Amino acid sequence: MSEENDETSPNNNEQSDSTPKCRDEKLNASDSTIQSVHKMCQELLEKQNTLETSISEIVGKLSLAEENYKKSTEDLQEKLDSIRSEMNEINQTLKPEVSSKMEESDCSADITASVHSIQSKTNRETMSTFGKFFVLKHKFKSVSSMKGAQIHIMEEEEHFGVPWQLSMKRSDGYLSFFLICSLLKDTEKKKEIEVECELKIWSPNFREKKQKFCGLFKSHGVGPLWGVQKFIEWEKLEKDFVVDDCFYAEIAVKVRKMTGIYKENLRSFDDTMEKFSDALLIVNDRKFYVLKLYLAAHSPYFEALFLGQFNESKKSEIKLSGVDSDDFQKYLEVLYAEQSIDGNTVRVFNLSSFSEFTVEGILMVADMYETPLVIRKCEEFLVGESEKTLKKRLELSTRYNLEALKNKCLSEIESIADLKSVIPGDIHDLDASIMAELLKKSLALH
Repeated sequence: MSEENDETSPNNNEQSDSTPKCRDEKLNASDSTIQSVHKMCQELLEKQNTLETSISEIVGKLSLAEENYKKSTEDLQEKLDSIRSEMNEINQTLKPEVSSKMEESDCSADITASVHSIQSKTNRETMSTFGKFFVLKHKFKSVSSMKGAQIHIMEEEEHFGVPWQLSMKRSDGYLSFFLICSLLKDTEKKKEIEVECELKIWSPNFREKKQKFCGLFKSHGVGPLWGVQKFIEWEKLEKDFVVDDCFYAEIAVKVRKMTGIYKENLRSFDDTMEKFSDALLIVNDRKFYVLKLYLAAHSPYFEALFLGQFNESKKSEIKLSGVDSDDFQKYLEVLYAEQSIDGNTVRVFNLSSFSEFTVEGILMVADMYETPLVIRKCEEFLVGESEKTLKKRLELSTRYNLEALKNKCLSEIESIADLKSVIPGDIHDLDASIMAELLKKSLALH
């Protein structure tokens, strides 16, 4: 029995000895865990501090960005307001005005010495805003080889049914410029076209010279040529304007009056219609008796004029400016369902050739007075019957936003020659949307 006790006694001692050791190990493990947790907490705090710092920086940057954005927005808004204001002013000048007669202008020789305007606008703005207006441009090459009295004539262009050309020559030490109207040659019917012109030459280094003149083309008497005999000394031209043996020239033409060009009127708006009308419109001293509600129903412009808050809405007689009286006559005829667009009558008799004088003028008036019915009639004619050149029809489609006509013209471009024929002499005159379409055509054709 004692032996057994002796044997068990050491085991009990060992067990009693191991208990404090285990406690120490547990305490050490607990301390280690606490230290690890403490370290983790410190790391988390550091990360939180870093994150807070980053957030503060981000908030600061966002605040700065917001301030910059707000400032940029305000600047942009100011610019947009300025552009909108300018556009409104331009839009007002582009619309026909209800006002007194146009001021007569002084057709003096040098544009720098006189301001030829209907309102207090620049010469170009005035000419382009009011009435029939177009520009001929040309790049004259091989200047050094030009001899005296040799005439250089640019390619013919048609505007408002009339063919026009710009010509120049070297004469007695001067550069001479002339505008040619070949419509009036060899004609039995008496025709006249009164024009106001502005000649200009310029160089790539921004030098330019302008000069104005007026002309009256007649089918009888005076020849089909008007211009300036001594525009600039040839030596000065070569010194200041010729670059790479070339110089650029243009002539801006405002057609002030056409006589004997259009066919006979198909409908009267004169004194015989007074008792059937409730308004009198005066265009270039010519009377047009009309019905207010009929015009207002087809044109937002006339709706505002006759039914709006304008003083003119109370008047029975109103003067309109900015349009040609013959064009306004044809515009009203189309609005009153007459076949006044050139080509309709001729097509009925199946004649092979005819002149198209009225469509461009009618379209111009219809666009100015925002008249969808008349615009559609003109577009239908240009798409289906017109024999104007592809270049001219494409030009009209972009100027007056005629989508069907534009698509028709683009579909007719089937070769490189067709493509070249529609590109203007100055590529900057090409509408951006058309330029993109022509680029696609070019890629497809190559």
